[in-house]
Amino acid sequence: MPPYHTPKEYLDAARSPETTPEELRHLAMSPYDFVAVAVAQNPNTEPDVLTALVPATVTSWNDQALAAAIAQHPHTPVEALKMLAERLTPVLDNGRNHQMGFKAGVALCCNPHTPFQGIATLLCSDRVAMQFRKVVARETRRRDVLELLVRDRSETVRRSAQKRIETLDTEPEH
Repeated sequence: MPPYHTPKEYLDAARSPETTPEELRHLAMSPYDFVAVAVAQNPNTEPDVLTALVPATVTSWNDQALAAAIAQHPHTPVEALKMLAERLTPVLDNGRNHQMGFKAGVALCCNPHTPFQGIATLLCSDRVAMQFRKVVARETRRRDVLELLVRDRSETVRRSAQKRIETLDTEPEH
């Protein structure tokens, strides 16, 4: 791996589409949080590296940004998505400074590879805000998630999920 001397050099390498998977593996161990996020966003990052990057807790803004990048990556393995589903609940409460956690949760619930049981556990938690469930109902294309949300405890979420189902039913097939 080429030596990096400045944080910007680490970040540029982590963002580069030419960076090899092996180099990304080394960059994932960088001391800089923002480099880990860039590694998680790089399309060349391998599934085991994405799993290793899942934060132990998702409380800080940096942890939330990392969780969002991992939840959105097309190669994130099911195991990592399960871990995120378990760890995101505390930041889906509309609390202060939880915006990136909210983004991560929505991405997780929209990801077609996220196991339904993990999403169901997350969405049924009393700790998860109605606003979060409503946004998931509006954004997801996953019918299993929408079918769960049409039975939500909130009338607003139920209506939003039903409306989304109707919209999906009228969209032309791709």
